Amino acid sequence: MESEKVSDLNRAFAGLWLDHDLEEANDRLRIAFNEIVGKEKKITPSVADEKAKWQMRTWIRIYYLFSDKSAWFPGRLQSDIQEKIEFLFWNYGLAKSSIERADPKYVWFIQGSENHDMMDLGNAFLALQALKDLPKYSGRKLTDGHSIEEHLAAWNSYFKLYCTERCKHGLFIEVGSPTYGKYLIPEIVNLFDFAEDSELRSKAKTLLDLTWANWSMEQLGGVRGGGKARCYQGNYSRNGRSDSWFQMGHILLGSQWALDGSRYTHPIQGFGFVLATTGYFLPELVKDLALSPEDRGEYAVVSQSPGKMKSLDEIPPYGGHSCWYSMDSKDPRLVRYTWCTPDHIMGSFWVDPSLAVEFNIHPDQPERADNSYPAISAQNRWQGIVFATDPDARIFPQCVGKPDKNHPGLSTTYDQQIAVQHENVMLIRKNPAMKNLTGLRVYLSPGMKERIVEEGGWWLIEEGDSCAAFRAFSATGEIDSVSMAWDDDSFLRLSEPDAPIVFVTGRKKDFPEVDDFLDWVNSHESIREGDQLDYRFTDSSGSDRTLTIWLRDPKLPAIDGEPIQLSPTVVYQSPFLNSRSDGNGAILQFKGHEIQFDF
Repeated sequence: MESEKVSDLNRAFAGLWLDHDLEEANDRLRIAFNEIVGKEKKITPSVADEKAKWQMRTWIRIYYLFSDKSAWFPGRLQSDIQEKIEFLFWNYGLAKSSIERADPKYVWFIQGSENHDMMDLGNAFLALQALKDLPKYSGRKLTDGHSIEEHLAAWNSYFKLYCTERCKHGLFIEVGSPTYGKYLIPEIVNLFDFAEDSELRSKAKTLLDLTWANWSMEQLGGVRGGGKARCYQGNYSRNGRSDSWFQMGHILLGSQWALDGSRYTHPIQGFGFVLATTGYFLPELVKDLALSPEDRGEYAVVSQSPGKMKSLDEIPPYGGHSCWYSMDSKDPRLVRYTWCTPDHIMGSFWVDPSLAVEFNIHPDQPERADNSYPAISAQNRWQGIVFATDPDARIFPQCVGKPDKNHPGLSTTYDQQIAVQHENVMLIRKNPAMKNLTGLRVYLSPGMKERIVEEGGWWLIEEGDSCAAFRAFSATGEIDSVSMAWDDDSFLRLSEPDAPIVFVTGRKKDFPEVDDFLDWVNSHESIREGDQLDYRFTDSSGSDRTLTIWLRDPKLPAIDGEPIQLSPTVVYQSPFLNSRSDGNGAILQFKGHEIQFDF
């Protein structure tokens, strides 16, 4: 943490935590506070919202760990900066907290986005909790006329239900997001560490344990495979090391790699400090599951995630955001299917092609919500293959999207592909309903271009102890007439923009020679009849399988003639993590040990 490029706020945290040169640490906090104040010269609710929001997880943690009332390291904060932080907390509460918003009926209402929602509300709750016993703030009313104590009681009940509902209904909307995980999980960790209510802390722990159990069986070397939401084109979709779940996972597994000071040059980058100093630890069974890919073997993970929206008769205060969503936890219409091996992971999203994408819910037009995915679910969905050879080793399909004005240099797509998968075979197509998409391309990580070969229409590559192949099928002409050409060193572009693609993987233990793998994929059969494309193959058990997609009609894909089930009766299904039959819990089992998660 010696680099001068590290932000003042993060350097201050490091000094306070290490009990090193506390005078300098407090001075750096004063500098960081003055940067928030800026030209406004004072803290107001709008300044707290606009300037401090993305840093609040760190300010919260600094206060609870080092103030004169801390149960951990009291007195490391000097009194003047402590008072300023308290005033910041008051103004943040004014900006973000309302009794109406804390109504349990809005537990699936999302303001801005899932990570914004938790930054707004979780931090407001902990900020107000810090003030409740201070004489200076005793008796004060917030913007809605209610006291701090009334707000805390409401939020305490709300967040207990929040944790329970996320566990029951598939965890998070922005599932696996490489960008936004680091702005969501630390807020839940802070709830676990600092909420005064022991039941809330217990529920936060269950949510964290279940989240990391789910992650542990879908990752290799810390890189999560399978479907991921809000995975921006560019570094976040291409590089495993850029993935915040990779970084957070390494911290919780005990790696020092992710604590490199060069990663904390901006004050909003406080997630590493939260995870490195928390009292939360991964359960030993979860750690063992994460670190034992050979013992896990080959298996499928089928999990439900919150996906579809629903209409609301009333919209609560939503923190000044330009968009908001209300999720339908009972009918999510979204499933993640992930095929896991010790050598590679391939996974996809299963979605309903008939649903649209919306940025807001509209009380006057409820059908728009009831028949739509929210942008925070549909944005930049990633599906493809990751390999155990390197965090960046991967192959995935990606549609060419439009530039994102809110994220310069990044491109945005919504609901870009329709997919269906069984074990190690995935069939996908570009979603014809999404008008902002142009071509469909296949990304291959650096160095693969020199090694991949084309043979008989298949693009074939060996990667470590894995083999992978893919090919495209014409949606209009002769079925095998689609070619691919290199755009650059990473992307192969299809000659027919709307052509579907099949991706197939194998392991060298099953196919010792690449020709053995090629013989197997050449035994597969593709048949197009009108709008219907069937892909037939034999799976690992020797059973004949057929994957079906429709090339233009918004019909559900099918497996063996049966439409995919987007509202499964169980939320978690795998050899290790499974929903309990009563719907109020889940069981994690591995190597003869188990954890019961009670929701």
